[in-house]
Amino acid sequence: MELKRLFSEISIGRLQVRNRLVMSPMGMMYDTTYVDGKYSPQIVDFYAERARGGVGLILASAAFTQPLGQSFLHGFRPWEDEFVPAARELADAIHRHGAKLGFHILHGGSYSRSDITGTQAASASEIKNAWTRQTCRELTVPEIKDVVRNFAAAVARIKEAGIDLVELNAYSGYILREFLSSRTNKRTDDYGGSIEGRFRLLGEVVQAIRAEVGPEYPLMVKISGDEYLPGGNHLEEARYVARGLEALGVDALHVSPAGHDTSLPLTPGFAPKGAFLYLARAVKREVKLPVITAHIGDLTLAERVLREGQADMIALGRAMLADPEIAIKAEQGRPEEVRPCIRCCQGCYDRVFTHIWGTDVEPVTCLINPACGREHELGIRPATRQKRVMVVGGGPAGLEAARVLALRGHQVSLYDRASRLGGQLFYAASPPGKEDFSNAIGYFAHQLKKLGVKVRLGREVTPRLVEREAPDAVVIASGAAPVTPPVPGCDVPTVVQAWQVLGGEVVLGSKVVVVGGGGTGCETALLLALDGAMDAESAVFLVGWQALEPQDALALTCRGREVTVLEMLPSLARDVGVSRRGFMRRLLEVSGVKTETGAEVKSITPRGVEYLKDGERCFAEADTVVLAVGVRPQNQLYEQLLGKVPELHLMGDAKQPRRAMDAIYEGTLVARQI
Repeated sequence: MELKRLFSEISIGRLQVRNRLVMSPMGMMYDTTYVDGKYSPQIVDFYAERARGGVGLILASAAFTQPLGQSFLHGFRPWEDEFVPAARELADAIHRHGAKLGFHILHGGSYSRSDITGTQAASASEIKNAWTRQTCRELTVPEIKDVVRNFAAAVARIKEAGIDLVELNAYSGYILREFLSSRTNKRTDDYGGSIEGRFRLLGEVVQAIRAEVGPEYPLMVKISGDEYLPGGNHLEEARYVARGLEALGVDALHVSPAGHDTSLPLTPGFAPKGAFLYLARAVKREVKLPVITAHIGDLTLAERVLREGQADMIALGRAMLADPEIAIKAEQGRPEEVRPCIRCCQGCYDRVFTHIWGTDVEPVTCLINPACGREHELGIRPATRQKRVMVVGGGPAGLEAARVLALRGHQVSLYDRASRLGGQLFYAASPPGKEDFSNAIGYFAHQLKKLGVKVRLGREVTPRLVEREAPDAVVIASGAAPVTPPVPGCDVPTVVQAWQVLGGEVVLGSKVVVVGGGGTGCETALLLALDGAMDAESAVFLVGWQALEPQDALALTCRGREVTVLEMLPSLARDVGVSRRGFMRRLLEVSGVKTETGAEVKSITPRGVEYLKDGERCFAEADTVVLAVGVRPQNQLYEQLLGKVPELHLMGDAKQPRRAMDAIYEGTLVARQI
C-alpha cells in the first residue's frame, strides 16, 4: 500500500506540518542541566536525528510548569532563565531538518516526587498514588489559581523560545487528568462533582494560556479516551472533554487509552496493534479538530486509519526510538530497511518506570538500536584499516557486531552452527506477546545481505577452521546453553529444556510441569497453556451466531494444556522488566496456569515432579517436565583461540548471560573497536 495520506501535509491551527507522523512525547531521562546555557548534545542530537529522519512533528517531553510539579528528575524547566536560549537552540536544530517541535507540558500532581520537590505532593483530592506510594494532599482554591497561572507562564516561555506548539498532558496521570477523573477527584466545590466541575481546571488553563499567548499560537491537548478503571472516566466523558476543548479554541486533540495507573497492558506486546483505535474514532466524530491517535506501531495500518477517516495524524513512540529514520524510509518505499520496534520495553518503559518507583536514573535507549540516546558517541565511523573479521554466533550480539563491522568497511563473515539466524531471539519470539522479536531477525538478515556479509549457517567453528580462514580478527558470540540442575530424574525421556519447547522441537503431553518461574519459564508456560486453545476469530464467529455464550468462548481462547510452574523463589518473573512483569503474572492466572512459589524440586519421575514446599512433600503430575533454570556461557572456542589469532573478542552471553539488550549493546561496542 502506498503511504500517500500519511505523507501529506496537514495544518494544526496555523502551523503547517510536512506529514502526519508525530513523535510521541516520551520521558527520556536525559540530563537537562545546562552547559554554557545550552542543553546537552545528548538531548539535541537525539531529537535532531528524528527530525532528520523525516517525522513531521516532534513532541519533546516533559516540560514541567513549576518546581513543585516535577514527577521525575530530568525534565524541561520553563521557569528558569536558561530555558529560553537552550530551548531555542533545540528548536533550531529541529527546524534545520524541516520538522516542527512541540513541548509536552504537565504538572505532576500526585506523581510529583517529594524527594525532588522537597514538599508533599498535591492534587485534586487526598489520594495515594499507586506508583510513588505517597499520599498527596488536596489543593486549595488559591493553589489551583497558581497552577493555572504557572501553566500560562510556562507556555509563554515556550513560545518565546521559538517552539512551534504546546501539548497539554491531560491523559496519563498528573494534575489535569486527576481533576478530570471521577476516580481521583472527590472535591465538592466548583472544581469537583460532575464532569462539568471536573473539567473546570483544564478549561481555565486553556483560557489562561490563550490570554497569555493569543489565539493563533498552536495548542493541543492529550486526553484519555477511556481510563479503563473502576470509578474512572470512560468514552462518554472523553467526548464531553473533546467538545469543551474545541469550544475553547484548542487546535488539535491527541487521544490515548488509559494512563499510568491502568491494569490494562498498553505498552508490552500483549495488546494488539490498533486495539484502541475506536477511542480516537469516537472522539473525531464529536469535533472538527485534527485528531491524533497512538498505539499503532504499523505504518500500513496507519495509512488505512487515515484513509478511513478514523484519525488525522499518527503518533509513534517506541518506533521512533528503534529507528529515527522510519519516516523517510517508509516515504521512499523502503519498509524492509526499517529497524523494527519489537515492543520489548527493556530500554524504554522499564527504565522510566524504575525511576518513577525508585531513585535509579538510567537514560532511555533501545534494545535493537543501541545508538538511541547515544547518537553522537555511537555514530558509524570508517575503520582506519580494513580487516577480515570472523564473527562466531548468529544471535543478537553477533548480528549487531557483523552489521556494524560491515558498515565500517570490514570484510565480515558470520558463522553459526544452527540452520537459522537469531540465537535466543528465535526462541524469544515464540511466547504470546513477543511475536515481534522475529522482526528483529528479519531486519538483521536483510542488513547482512545488503552489506555483503558472508553468512555460513550449519557450520561448527573449530580452531582448525579459524586457522584455515586466517582472519585478522575473531569475535566470539557463541551464546549460552541451558543448564540441567543436579536433580535426580532429569535424564528421563519426559524431561525437556524450555528452548526445545520454544523452538518447536519436541512433542509434549497434555499435562506439563515447568521447573523454573523466571521469565523463560513463565513465557514457556504461557505458550503451553494457550497451545490448542480456540483462536479469537472462531470465538467471535461462535458468539456472533449464538452458538456459545461470550464468557464461555473467552474461556476457550485462554485454555490449552494443563500447566504448572514450580519456582523456588518467593515470586515469579523476577528477572522480567517492571513494565511486563505484572501483566505476565496476570496472564498466567487468566490462562489457568497453576503456580507454586517457594517450591524446591527434589526429584523427577516419569509420572511428575516431587517438590518441597513449606517443609511438606508435594507432587505435581506431568506427562512432560520442562526445565527453565538458567543458562551457562558457551566460550570453549574463545579459550582454545587465546594467543592463536591476531585479535580476539568475547561478547554477549558467551561472556556472561544477560538480556538481549545487553548483548546487542556489547556487540555494537566491540564492532567499533576493531
